[in-house]
Amino acid sequence: MYKIVAVCGAGVGSSMMLRVFTEQVIQKHGIEATVDASDIGSINPDEYDIVVTTSDFADRLSTGAAIIRMDNMTDKVFLEEELLKIIK
Repeated sequence: MYKIVAVCGAGVGSSMMLRVFTEQVIQKHGIEATVDASDIGSINPDEYDIVVTTSDFADRLSTGAAIIRMDNMTDKVFLEEELLKIIK
């Protein structure tokens, strides 16, 4: 089971949207995963396999986890492609 986290500045807006989009992708493909949402200040990215966030926040993370950089947060096709590259 994969552990995925969506990250934004406050952990209540963008990250929640990315969390929902990520959950839609994993449900569509029958992928076993948990998806959390977090703010950049309290996340420990090493606790996750995949981090979904914007490039601004990705540049602030130091982790061995795979990072998906979402510069267009509404681009579900890009998110799906990037998730499947990592998972499959």
